[in-house]
Amino acid sequence: MQIKAVYEDNVLKPLKKLNLKEKTEVQITIRKSFSKLLDELGELEPKEDINGVLRNS
Repeated sequence: MQIKAVYEDNVLKPLKKLNLKEKTEVQITIRKSFSKLLDELGELEPKEDINGVLRNS
């Protein structure tokens, strides 16, 4: 099962109802969406000039 949730007041809150019995233990893997990660990183500086790389290949 894969779900989306919001972290608020130190609690993960699912965006949709879960089909689980009360007290069911689950394992959670947390991944941020790639677009949100890019927003947090801001604009990145390239390590190489793409035109130079293309000329040398």
